[in-house]
Amino acid sequence: MNGFVLEVGALIIVMFCTCQAASKLHPLVLVPGNGGNQIQARLTSDYKPSSLICKRWYPTSKDKNGWFRHVTTYMAPLVESLEGIGYVAGDSLFGAPYDFRYGLAAEGHPSHVGSKFLQDLKALVEKASTCNGGKPVILLSHSLGGLFVLQLLNRNPLSWRKKFIQHFVALSAPWGGTVEQMLTFASGNTLGVPLVDPLIVRQEQRSSESNLWLLPSSKIFGCQNPLVITPNATYSAADIPKFLYDIGFPQGVHPFETRILPLMEELIAPEVPVTCIIGSGVRTTEALFYKTSSFDERPDVVYGAGDGTVNMVSLLALESLWADKKNQSLNVISIDDVSHKSILKDHIALERIIGQISEINSQIRSKVM
Repeated sequence: MNGFVLEVGALIIVMFCTCQAASKLHPLVLVPGNGGNQIQARLTSDYKPSSLICKRWYPTSKDKNGWFRHVTTYMAPLVESLEGIGYVAGDSLFGAPYDFRYGLAAEGHPSHVGSKFLQDLKALVEKASTCNGGKPVILLSHSLGGLFVLQLLNRNPLSWRKKFIQHFVALSAPWGGTVEQMLTFASGNTLGVPLVDPLIVRQEQRSSESNLWLLPSSKIFGCQNPLVITPNATYSAADIPKFLYDIGFPQGVHPFETRILPLMEELIAPEVPVTCIIGSGVRTTEALFYKTSSFDERPDVVYGAGDGTVNMVSLLALESLWADKKNQSLNVISIDDVSHKSILKDHIALERIIGQISEINSQIRSKVM
């Protein structure tokens, strides 16, 4: 796009360790969801605002080279709460931002950006542990970050996990994807941003590989349950390739089938303690009904259980998938009337999260040799 330069930037604590005084707490690494990573942008002289709204919103706060970003609080309340129990940024508390446009790929397929992130995250975990007297690390993720963390764990040997990971706490993780993601691909999704035409952002959203990773999994949603219904066809989670083709995104079919679909099958129990903290009681997109054959039109939405973004069947997926795993500790904490985003700032939710982190820190674990 002319006149527009992009660079991925971090929202919070960067991926480094100052290695100062060791904390009595287990070091903690935050892995954000899509919304916790920001793109820095620079508008060149070639940029011409497409509307009065764009001209009015032209950023006034830029560095000397013209770079700017939209700053949000996102994880700030959670970070402040962690600091309230003794965590110190750069000493015992670290953040692991990533380029949210890229996902991962199944074994045998190149995934340079996503794989590099996992390498950096692994190095950060090891460094954080070393900086804190060899204490294993608590990994605390939100949303998509949980999928990255589970891949990190399962792509490293059990001996490494036992040595470096104390606990994995996943907030609002979309283990089996979401029905809302089908709306994003079909008709665009403004994600609540006002005065934006969803069709304008649709192409950009289709270009993000990580969005393919969030489409509903037939392993979780089943092969018969209708998720999108049109006058000409009905699509379940097993029909995603046909769905992508029919909405006018055939170029998404091959990467989905070869790179993403195998990842959906890899919800493997990592054999380290896992706690899922989820919101519930918020109406969530469960099915889409299109009155015409055009996906440019907005569908009627049928709502069901979930956190407003992720369906309950996806939030609870690990309970059924890991039910017979004797070596896997899994705890699920559900908080009523808390949404996918508000779990990071709701007072009650923060109390539950911090309470869980405090409990983990109070546990005594034998040293793994």
